[in-house]
Amino acid sequence: MREYDGVEVRYRRPDADLAKSLQVIENLLGFAPEPQQLDFDLSFWAGGAGVYDKLAISCNVTPDQRQRLQQKLDLYSPEDAVARDYWCDDFIWLVADDEECRDILAASVQFINDNKAAFQETCLESHTIYFSYMSDVNGWTAVWELGGRINYAYFCQG
Repeated sequence: MREYDGVEVRYRRPDADLAKSLQVIENLLGFAPEPQQLDFDLSFWAGGAGVYDKLAISCNVTPDQRQRLQQKLDLYSPEDAVARDYWCDDFIWLVADDEECRDILAASVQFINDNKAAFQETCLESHTIYFSYMSDVNGWTAVWELGGRINYAYFCQG
């Protein structure tokens, strides 16, 4: 349970308590990444104004870990997101900040690059790109992967 005390809890690499950071990351992703190939910056804040979390992880994954991640986070491609009538408008508003979007993949790539951490790989249209189910302007998760390395970005304001 979170305390709404207005104190930021932050884990980042290098971290004095790597074991605690790895527990938090395993809880988020559904698997424990290899620490030697792991970068992260996790900021959790809760106070009188609500919650403000901003999380970024970059790590190598095995095919089994990728599958667990997809299931845990309920991930969909940008094309799948806009194909769902009940999610389409909110998703387009998130990535394109517009009511009309001519190229959802390009808008998704730009959105990710505008919101990623400095240590995370630049997202390209050649990456496999996913967003968690019902991502919108108040809370979203983006995952982009190429060649067995994933980048995870999460934002929640509520």
